[in-house]
Amino acid sequence: MNIERKVIEILKILSEHSDPVGARYIATRLRERGINLTEQAVRYHLRILDERGLTKNYGLKGRVITEKGRREIEKGNIADRIGYGLGRIHECIFYADFDPERGRGKVIANLAVFPENRLVDVVEVFRKCGDKGLAFSKMVSLEPELPFAGEGEIGLYYLSSFTLDSILMRNGIASVLRFAGSIEMSDFELKRFTQVIGFEESSITALDLFIQRMFTKREPDLINRGDGEIFGIYREIPFVARNRVREIMDALSEINISPIYRIGELDDAVCGVPPRGVNKVGFVCVGPSTPIGILRSEGVDIEVHVSQEILEFDRFVDVGDLEVMN
Repeated sequence: MNIERKVIEILKILSEHSDPVGARYIATRLRERGINLTEQAVRYHLRILDERGLTKNYGLKGRVITEKGRREIEKGNIADRIGYGLGRIHECIFYADFDPERGRGKVIANLAVFPENRLVDVVEVFRKCGDKGLAFSKMVSLEPELPFAGEGEIGLYYLSSFTLDSILMRNGIASVLRFAGSIEMSDFELKRFTQVIGFEESSITALDLFIQRMFTKREPDLINRGDGEIFGIYREIPFVARNRVREIMDALSEINISPIYRIGELDDAVCGVPPRGVNKVGFVCVGPSTPIGILRSEGVDIEVHVSQEILEFDRFVDVGDLEVMN
């Protein structure tokens, strides 16, 4: 279940009471609504709500909802509001400070949550996609104890491709995120976009649903032969920055971040899309979500939280180095 949905339900429970309410009571009421969270997980979410100004902490007595919190309930799921997704992405781009030449700094990470008994399958698909450049990166961080995960679930952080936008920004290169989409690929070469979804008019949830629709059936030739549909992102960069961007991509490849990408020529289309800006070129790069789509097509119940955390790069390891038991 989406984290923000859980947050909204907590706010709804608090809104039903005028006096402070504790985590144990909230956990009980959530179970009645089909949401299984431990008291510890509820406290985790309450701390976040306090920071957002949506609840007020009265110590041992519990929390009460604020007027700001009531307004959030009226607006519905926070993450589904139009523009929220892009705003969250820009916030993460600002706070990440990864330096590819030094291999140090903070990166933007997505989080996948799935049944622990499917860990071997998840690791294998991430490894295969990473080896072939079908994912943004091979670097992952296993998280066996998530406070908000359900019973028997485990988490895996993997690098968001928006980390690349942060790197470009810190190198003085203005990249414009135009859209994400499904790209036709042949022999591991990106050919053309077949479907797209814009960032400005979409939410994070809409992006995830788009990825789910992309991978409704298995595509065995995608990993083995590089033929099929793959998830990618279209950016525009200044024409004069092309060579520097290639240098950055070369540096990233030395630390297991080596996605398939294409950079266009001035005023020429790349993957069927012409640049919109003056003296701009298109920059198309494989996104991080192809392994997720493949796993879902294979029946793995996997939930994704896009741009979930800003984490230090040194906590990530090559997915091929993870030791998992069959």
